[in-house]
Amino acid sequence: MDEREKLRSGYPLTIPDALLQSEAMREACAVRNFREIFRLINRRTGSSHAAMAAAIGKMTSARVSDIIRGVRGVRGQEVIERICDGFGIPGKMLDVSERPWEKGSPEDGHPLEAPIYSGSSRESAYRVRPISVDSDYAPSDSHAGIAENDSVHNLPDVVLVSVWIEGRKQVVPVSRRTLVTGAIGAALQTTGVAMASEPGHTSNPGFALPKLDASRIEAATAHLQEMWHALVQADNLFGPRHALASVRQQLSILESILEYARGAQRSELLRLAAQYAESAAWLHEDSSDIQTAAQWTSRAMEWAHESGDQAMVTWTLFRRSQQATTRKNAAQTVSLAQAAQRNESSLTSPMRAAAIQQEAHGYALDADEVACHNRLDEAHEFAASPDTKGDARTGHGDFCTASYIEIQRATCWLTLGRPDLAVPVFETALNELPDAYQRDRGLAQARLALAYAGIREYDSSAAQAASALRIARSSGSIRTMRETVSAVNALGEVHTSQAVSRLFEAIKEGTDF
Repeated sequence: MDEREKLRSGYPLTIPDALLQSEAMREACAVRNFREIFRLINRRTGSSHAAMAAAIGKMTSARVSDIIRGVRGVRGQEVIERICDGFGIPGKMLDVSERPWEKGSPEDGHPLEAPIYSGSSRESAYRVRPISVDSDYAPSDSHAGIAENDSVHNLPDVVLVSVWIEGRKQVVPVSRRTLVTGAIGAALQTTGVAMASEPGHTSNPGFALPKLDASRIEAATAHLQEMWHALVQADNLFGPRHALASVRQQLSILESILEYARGAQRSELLRLAAQYAESAAWLHEDSSDIQTAAQWTSRAMEWAHESGDQAMVTWTLFRRSQQATTRKNAAQTVSLAQAAQRNESSLTSPMRAAAIQQEAHGYALDADEVACHNRLDEAHEFAASPDTKGDARTGHGDFCTASYIEIQRATCWLTLGRPDLAVPVFETALNELPDAYQRDRGLAQARLALAYAGIREYDSSAAQAASALRIARSSGSIRTMRETVSAVNALGEVHTSQAVSRLFEAIKEGTDF
């Protein structure tokens, strides 16, 4: 151990003396080329973006990735000093004052805490154990308060029921089909929020499309292509409730036109039908209907194969991996995500980023923290532009921005039982999430609420849960609703927090939800 390493005992990251004294590092420091400095440290020490960000402090791994890619620079004396302190670069090399650790004064330059990887002794102390809830179940002997709505047409797909279970306040999401039958149930089906049919049953009763000639098929195809982009944008903004009925209708039209289309026109229609089927799969997944989601994914894959659309075949593998994550199947999550990355010629950069971050979720399920965060770091190299409008006009995966990847990193920290590390990542990423992705914001807030509960910041947890519930209620995202309910139920024993009490009262009375 050299003198510099001895002076930095206790710091999470100190670059080796061989790297510090290398010609490449000296040249980069002399001109303050932080892109090259960060790249050298990342490549030659094997430090992940997350580890580098933690060592510097007040910096996200997304920003580290941006610096390495040349998207952002480094400004400000304080940031440069933190880089010196984080990596063990003497102040004179970056033209700043001598650092406290160089003087042997640890009291003036406290080392920063690095992320805790495998083997952490604190892991169990922070592990969150959310209560799983069956959406169609409410205890018959519980004292329940069901929110009343102004009219039957405003009833949500899921009604939240406030109950007492073994002395704990809990919330149970109950399907409206459990509560509403007969004429009221029939009336609800006319509100336009019914679920899309299963594959093979998309046609509306009595619907008959007249036979179209080639020119009309071409016009219909162009119209349906524009409609698809509008539906994707509507889903991102408003959630599945507002998109499912339209997707069902367009699929019905497409299946009818496919009976008459031939040759190149049929291939183009098949590609479009695969896009709609994949969208139906996602909408059902967001509605917590995994079985139907899997069926629509299979249909999308079938149509993509028939039309020769290799990009869609690849994307359906990504979707399958996502569904495996929902089922907590680590092995299948990883293998399907890796399969999606094999077809190099069909992968755009955002598609690759989406597949790589999906693979990271599999490693998180397997409790492999290092592999998980290394893959998330790599995903940043292919991230989509933050200027996305959320309509997929730039292709599959345009949602996979740097902020989206960081939300997935925070989610992985939750999976790994580290809500304390998830919270700051969620907070930063939510501030940077594009406005087009409101439904994603609700889901991230639900998970942030769970993370806050895991570190006993109950007021903050209640505030995030309330916001997530409003988004879930307006969008019809049952997935967001379920995850928010897990966070709310984690607060069930906290009777001393006024914010938590207000949240339960609001749920009981139906206020804003």
